[in-house]
Amino acid sequence: MKDEKREFALWAKLHSARLSPEMLNVASILDAIDATIAQLPESEQLRCAGEALLQVAELCGLHAQVLITEWEETYRDPIVERGFFTDVVRQTMAVDLSDLMEPARSRQRRTKATGKPEGSIAAPVDKAAVLAMVEQMEADDQEAQKQIIFATAHSEDMTQWTAAIAQWLQTAPTLPVSITELSDGLEMP
Repeated sequence: MKDEKREFALWAKLHSARLSPEMLNVASILDAIDATIAQLPESEQLRCAGEALLQVAELCGLHAQVLITEWEETYRDPIVERGFFTDVVRQTMAVDLSDLMEPARSRQRRTKATGKPEGSIAAPVDKAAVLAMVEQMEADDQEAQKQIIFATAHSEDMTQWTAAIAQWLQTAPTLPVSITELSDGLEMP
């Protein structure tokens, strides 16, 4: 019976806090929950604590809503009459700047060049003539390449290269020798 009275007192306190959430004192309610739960049998403690904490959470939500509403009402823009700003605000304005501007200078129009077209250097050419010209350019290019190769080959001193290779082969540690090793040993390109 005594436990039921304590539990009833807790629910009454939570109900009164719900009626006036702006006066919510969470610490005193949590103390009352602790005192009430300590007196209950172990099987009822979790049920009672869960219900009480759920109601405390709802009370905190109500308290927050009250605080937000008070804040919004405090800082809301004031409501003024419709004609309150008529003497202060100007709706339209007209300014004549014509006295401040210089007259625009007249522009001369560009005249288009009406020169007559002169003779074109482009003319139709026969296909056979173009092909003959391309073949002649290729033949000249091949002949020029041959001349460069012969000039390089004749400027090389083959006896000097032969002597250098023979001398290097005498000092080479192993035989046979690859072309890469020979090139590296002679420091040739």
